[in-house]
Amino acid sequence: MTLEYLFYWYYVLLTATVGGKVYATGDWRLPQSTDDFGNRIETRWNIAGTEGLSSCYVWVQPENGYHFAGIVDENNQQVCSAEKLSEIRLWCKTNSVQEEDGIVSGNDFYPAKPQTFTAVFLPDSLAGIASTSMMEDCPKDVKFDLSGRKVTTPRGGQIVVWNKKKVLVK
Repeated sequence: MTLEYLFYWYYVLLTATVGGKVYATGDWRLPQSTDDFGNRIETRWNIAGTEGLSSCYVWVQPENGYHFAGIVDENNQQVCSAEKLSEIRLWCKTNSVQEEDGIVSGNDFYPAKPQTFTAVFLPDSLAGIASTSMMEDCPKDVKFDLSGRKVTTPRGGQIVVWNKKKVLVK
């Protein structure tokens, strides 16, 4: 019986909203300085394993006057809460699998489209959001996403601004 070793290939794009910066890596390299942090980080890694599930490591850096609110995926579903500020494990799934470990031609194996995530940073005081004329003129039952767009059907796990407060939709 021969064992078949499968190598899974991951490609993640992590962006930060206004008010903070992020750093991410698939190989658990600690950030060396604040220069490692940015508004947009792409990370690629591969591992030998099964099931296509792995994680990259993420660190967040809120700017003065802002706090980290969590990480959302491309469907605006929360995948990480604000409970951790230091090292966050962001779980990812991939369908890109090869029998070769990629030492020779590894760049060919990464998915063409990255999994995208956004680290959300909010002002320490929601007064800035609540004072906008758009929110003041709207009825109290109107909800907004973190970008200020009106939300008609909030989804579970989504953070919305409702009645001048941040609310996690269950």
